[in-house]
Amino acid sequence: MKTSRIPNQIAALGLSLLLLAAALLLPPYALAASENSGSGRSLDEFAGKRVGVSTGAIHDRLVAERLPTAELVYFSELSDMLAALKAGKIDAFVTPQSSAIFMRHEDGGITWLDEHLLDGNLGFAFPKTAEGRALCEQFSEYIRALRASGELDAVIEKWFGADESAKTILDYGALPATNGTLRMATAASTVPFAYVRDNFVVGFEIELAANFCAENGYCLQVERMNFDGVLASVQAEKCDFAGACLAITEERKERVEFSESHYAESVVFVVPDDAAAGAGGSFLAGVLESFEKTFLRENRWLLFLQGVGTTMLITVLSILFGTALGFAVYMACRSGNPVANAITRFCVWLVQGMPVVVLLMILYYIIFAKSSINGTFVAVIGFTLVFGGAMYAMLCSGVSAVDGGQTEAAYALGYGNTQTFFRIVLPQAIPHFLPAYKGEIVALIKATAVVGYIAVQDLTKMGDIVRSRTYEAFFPLIAVAVIYFILAGILTAIVSRIELHTDPKRRRREDILRGVTTSR
Repeated sequence: MKTSRIPNQIAALGLSLLLLAAALLLPPYALAASENSGSGRSLDEFAGKRVGVSTGAIHDRLVAERLPTAELVYFSELSDMLAALKAGKIDAFVTPQSSAIFMRHEDGGITWLDEHLLDGNLGFAFPKTAEGRALCEQFSEYIRALRASGELDAVIEKWFGADESAKTILDYGALPATNGTLRMATAASTVPFAYVRDNFVVGFEIELAANFCAENGYCLQVERMNFDGVLASVQAEKCDFAGACLAITEERKERVEFSESHYAESVVFVVPDDAAAGAGGSFLAGVLESFEKTFLRENRWLLFLQGVGTTMLITVLSILFGTALGFAVYMACRSGNPVANAITRFCVWLVQGMPVVVLLMILYYIIFAKSSINGTFVAVIGFTLVFGGAMYAMLCSGVSAVDGGQTEAAYALGYGNTQTFFRIVLPQAIPHFLPAYKGEIVALIKATAVVGYIAVQDLTKMGDIVRSRTYEAFFPLIAVAVIYFILAGILTAIVSRIELHTDPKRRRREDILRGVTTSR
């Protein structure tokens, strides 16, 4: 007799909560000690050491030129580099000085060397098209006018200063779109250039873009994404321009157009600060402050809630469409047509043999590059293909597990081919593949964590955004892990209920024989 597996899901949820409670009893990670303080240290001391750099930035080239024997470790988020430095996973990392200043203010425990890796200029990036060059020149004229009037210095002082109350920005999403809407790509994780506050992207570059749009009759739409996808989105013309603390280099000029520089930035070498390593308050005070920063400050819990909604939307739609796609393909191939089967096997092999993140990026940056379809629906398309391929394979295995005599007996009773499949074969095949189906659902909801690569703000990405503001890994990562446990438990519990109601042994004889003439 089959029983519901809901208690198992409750047990898994309970285990995740116990892990959270146990983690709360552990002290937060400690700053890795270093032999010397950052003050007065030389870059040459880090030859052969592990150095963190941002994926997609120019920092790896700068380190390779200055320290050719250094081991480069790539990260997608500044908060990840800071956590790795504290845990002793790396010996130093490279970042813009303005970001390092904010990190030290928020978290402490770091300093940077006096020798800079680069003193360069930052600018906005535009596509290498006629429209992109025209918009770039228009933007450059705007920046030159700001600089000549002294307004640019005022904006810089506003966002790089300590007065938080002065850091206001107009509602750029509500601007009248007299001349259309401009889409701006940004990482939204580089303070003070672009970051999330009260579930709204603000910052120095955001204000420049918003004021430009207001002055020229545009509405501004900010697209948040991973830093390594910013320039790719501009090249693919998914966005009209980008601002993400982008250094202007000759190599980048080969791929995109750059506006007039709006800020001169230094790239610094961040190391642990021994003088601050032992500083800190009580453990309980630290935990409470971390909780407040992660969830309560600036209503950051709303980011997690928004991320859950996006993750569930992608997951549920992909399950529904993927199930329908896999079933439709199986029905088309059930007759044994060799051409249809060959095409289907090739497509399934192609989708299942490719990493999901690569499939999503191909769809977003290549296949749908010129389309206005946003990243969420591209993610639904990608995961529908993945789940559809799995569904097709599950149907093949489930149906093959049904004894062939069932089909022959159904024909003898007068069933047609379609009636035999839907009333006799499929109900007996469902219990064979439902356990695998539930496993695919769990795998799908976990796989959605990579959609941040195509500018989708899912649960994982929202956790990254929070970490980029708090520079703490503990609460954001634990919260994301627990939420994934809960979501997976809810979905598998629903499928478990479906499994009970599809048990062929629970069907009535009258339902099976409906529409078939039989003699008693």
